[in-house]
Amino acid sequence: MSARLQLELDRDRYTPGETIMGRVLVLEGGDSQSLEVLLEYNETAEDDYSAVATSFSSGPLHTGDLATGMSFDFELALPPDALPNYQSRHGELYWQVDAKSAEVGRDTHELRRIEVGNSSPR
Repeated sequence: MSARLQLELDRDRYTPGETIMGRVLVLEGGDSQSLEVLLEYNETAEDDYSAVATSFSSGPLHTGDLATGMSFDFELALPPDALPNYQSRHGELYWQVDAKSAEVGRDTHELRRIEVGNSSPR
């Protein structure tokens, strides 16, 4: 059985070099080999092209099966030279946080987009 996760972030807008803080909550436990959180810069295009251009990992937050009610705090730093989110009619560049439970077969992901730009309201 796959786990069900919830991703909570301290906020949704950041500037380059800031630290993203959050928590992964396990809403339903399940089989898992490990749990980590990734900060990813994604690229998509109108022709169904999609790729992760760069990714930063929290490292393992937990190894082994996940139990309902567990929670794990994390911090991930945006690079000081992080590019901002950008959208045009031909595609999009955006940052997202991915809570990933590595499992036999298909992994479980809980994704949350964040805004990265020049200024961040607090």
